Amino acid sequence: MRRAQLDGRRIHSREELHDALAGAVSLPEWYGRNLDALLDSLSELEEETCLCVTGATVLAETLGPYGEALLRVLRRAEEENSNFRLELEP
Repeated sequence: MRRAQLDGRRIHSREELHDALAGAVSLPEWYGRNLDALLDSLSELEEETCLCVTGATVLAETLGPYGEALLRVLRRAEEENSNFRLELEP
């Protein structure tokens, strides 16, 4: 299983978020750098992948409603794809 790490305390904008996600999870070139594209990409992962998000509370607070939507998307991707697992650490 591939383990990917995302430190929410180091992310201060949507752009930084999508840069970090693309690198951590090795998202495809067509990844559109938005939450819909993120859900599509994570739902299609074939390699077993665990994404550990540290500082999840800080990330959600920093990005406001977008951060909260991100966490919903990550949880939904975990529900839809048995190859994707999510670990959230406050």
